[in-house]
Amino acid sequence: MKTILFFAMASVALIYVLARIRLRPSEELKSIDVIVPAFNEAPVIERSLINLLRNPYVRRVICVDDGSTDETPDVVARLMKHSARLLLVSKENGGKGSAITEGLRHVTSETVFLTDADTYVPFKTDGLGYMLAAIERGADAVGGVPSSDLRGGGLLGYVRASVKLPMIVIKRTFQQITGGAPFIISGACGMFRTEVLRDVGVTDRTNVEDLDLTWTLVRRGYKVRQVNRAIVYPQECKTVREEWRRWRRWIMGYAVCMRLHWRLLFTRYGLFSILPMFLVVVLGVATYGLHWGGAILSGQAFILPSLMFPLLWLGVVMILGGISAYHHNKLRLMLLAPLALMYVVLAYAVWLIHGVQGLLTGREYGRDKPTRYARVVA
Repeated sequence: MKTILFFAMASVALIYVLARIRLRPSEELKSIDVIVPAFNEAPVIERSLINLLRNPYVRRVICVDDGSTDETPDVVARLMKHSARLLLVSKENGGKGSAITEGLRHVTSETVFLTDADTYVPFKTDGLGYMLAAIERGADAVGGVPSSDLRGGGLLGYVRASVKLPMIVIKRTFQQITGGAPFIISGACGMFRTEVLRDVGVTDRTNVEDLDLTWTLVRRGYKVRQVNRAIVYPQECKTVREEWRRWRRWIMGYAVCMRLHWRLLFTRYGLFSILPMFLVVVLGVATYGLHWGGAILSGQAFILPSLMFPLLWLGVVMILGGISAYHHNKLRLMLLAPLALMYVVLAYAVWLIHGVQGLLTGREYGRDKPTRYARVVA
């Protein structure tokens, strides 16, 4: 059943993408202000800001230093000497939401783009142009696709990247069609009408401010859209410990947002965008529990690997890995794609250990920040 639903979802998403392939990017160059919140981002901030300044759609970049204790403000101040279009705003540490809010006070454009300090935003493509075109067609907020920056990434980064891009495109496109809006506008790639973002505001009441913001926009009736031709490249985690903590933050934040926005659960958006993500986990945990328990009790524990990763799903991830390999021009992504199935187990484990806790208590752990590393040629 799960396999049938996946192929149906992928088919619908593909038809939708092909139907919109003739849409053109905006021609309004130098029209977007960018806000980049930064806390201890010295290894990555310089290259990220330079790429943004080179983007033809960007008018000005506002970097908000959220009380960094490393050389982040010094790096930005040095870059400011070479570009009048870069502004450094410094504040005491208060969280990503407060940094974005501070940056909004300095925005003078009608449209604002939010991204992260570790994220590479290509300047030779029209990704921001396609997002801006969606705004021009009536959207109030637009999400792009956060893929993976593999320059300097370790093995975990490659495994994650092997299926990440096509899965995000499939899921969020399907959510756009059925639920009326994508599940989330990622903090790494989001564009907004400035007046709308000021009206809604960005808070730090959860560790997933982008998910909280997206659901608030939907709840208030704003038009939220997904643009699959806007692809950016944030860094991936290099260690299992950091990956676990990142997924813990995402899943506990998701659970807390379900509590905060419980009224949304009974709307079209809740039924087709919010709840399916949760119910898939419930179904998966229940199915695995029954099958694994039956195999162990019957003395057939040796078949557990085949129960975890059926051959059909290995074939599916190989296809997804092929798409990612083509996009990143790295054949190894297709070969590593079967290992990405471990992320399913990771998500289920985090939900059982931490997600249920967040759902019941409404509390989260502190926000764990992954280690940043300087980009190199991969």
